[in-house]
Amino acid sequence: MDLGGSFLEVNDTYLDVGQSNINKAFQAQLMIWGLMFVLIMSFLVIPLSVATMRTFSIYQLDFWQVFGEGLEFIATELGLTIFCIGILCAFPVIRTTLQKARTRPMRFNRQRREVCYFPSGSDEPIIQPWEELVAWVSVSTGTTGEGIISTYTLGMALDNPKTDKTHFLNQGVLTPAHGLSKWEAIRVYMEKGPAFCPGKAPYEGRHTFDEKRESMREAYREGDCSAFGVAFWYVRNVVTWWRFPYWVAEWDHRYSMKPMPASIDQWSQPLPLEQWAKPSSALLAKTAEIEKAFAKGQSFMDYFNSTLGKAASVA
Repeated sequence: MDLGGSFLEVNDTYLDVGQSNINKAFQAQLMIWGLMFVLIMSFLVIPLSVATMRTFSIYQLDFWQVFGEGLEFIATELGLTIFCIGILCAFPVIRTTLQKARTRPMRFNRQRREVCYFPSGSDEPIIQPWEELVAWVSVSTGTTGEGIISTYTLGMALDNPKTDKTHFLNQGVLTPAHGLSKWEAIRVYMEKGPAFCPGKAPYEGRHTFDEKRESMREAYREGDCSAFGVAFWYVRNVVTWWRFPYWVAEWDHRYSMKPMPASIDQWSQPLPLEQWAKPSSALLAKTAEIEKAFAKGQSFMDYFNSTLGKAASVA
């Protein structure tokens, strides 16, 4: 199972696991919502309210004159402040893309049975045998004034023999089952091939906007969406600048997908079948033992007698 779209490339030679641009358009829409709220309040709601109150006051001032003066005041006195708010709204959108661009995806080569990893900000790859990769699902439990909160993490560890340093990769998951399912998807790819794991994750772009609009129209034709829902969809997307958030998602997809070095491109080339690396006898024996237990109805946690994910009881 690949929640969040982290399987960036899946073929018969390698699997790339990283971070796609899923929800990037939504992030841009949230930031635009914040900016548009400030703009609508500053240049429409507040001037209209002030002009209306002064027009119907004892002074009976001209509505459009007061409205124009309000707009001029906001533009001259608050323009810089509003501009800074726009910069603050754009900052997290740009920052997350720049952060993602510093790290290449993790590549699992099933033909060589090796794993390639680039530390954040580095162009020096670390290549480690697949069977030496360490993975785990951990749980962290804390208390608040209201109750107990548990968070779960899928972790991996790779050793760099050149620097004698261990690199840890941690990704938050919703539940232990989600973490185990994601690891199982990677494992079955390496052991059985791409037909047994989720396919390549889609990416967001302007085509996504077209697909959502067509889906909305189809829902309206079939009676699953009301005319009010259609109108709200158009208003919401006009306010958030129509296709612009999806263009931002396309930019994120292009910019953050750093190309692999030539050495890794060569390492990723398909091998003749007779040159494929073979799993160790110990791994084959353990795999057969686990699959036998699964065939009897045991779960992963049952087999390893794990208590991960069970609710903690408080006396």
